[in-house]
Amino acid sequence: MRRLIVTTTSSASRLSSQEQAQLIYQILSDVYDKSPWTLEQVVADLALDTTEYFYVYNQEEVVGFLALQNLVGEIEVTNIAVLKAYQGRGYASQLMKYLEERSEPIFLEVRASNQVAQALYRKFGFESLGIRKNYYHEPQEDAVIMRREEI
Repeated sequence: MRRLIVTTTSSASRLSSQEQAQLIYQILSDVYDKSPWTLEQVVADLALDTTEYFYVYNQEEVVGFLALQNLVGEIEVTNIAVLKAYQGRGYASQLMKYLEERSEPIFLEVRASNQVAQALYRKFGFESLGIRKNYYHEPQEDAVIMRREEI
């Protein structure tokens, strides 16, 4: 049986910020074919005091991450991604379980066409609030705004 590990005090967090950024960028490039974030944007995000990154592993390999931005009184999920080869195995759910401990309202945007992700978010208590027209690029698409209220 495969053991999933979600942690911030693992081999990934012992890497330099630049190495972590490269790892995150590689995952994003795999998932989206072309990363929606540049390497420089990932480096800048990691440097913010308001962001938290969590990693999920298969053995010693980082196969996914969750990125949060702590805002005043609420949290935004800015990114969640799992390498294509590991999707459908419960890794994203393991990352989302971290949010169960958080009591603040949490929101996120997700592509309107990404029904798999929307189902995952609903499983963790998120509800659709509305649509942001043409939010995504390459390809252009609307975003569904989802929110989980305070618990």
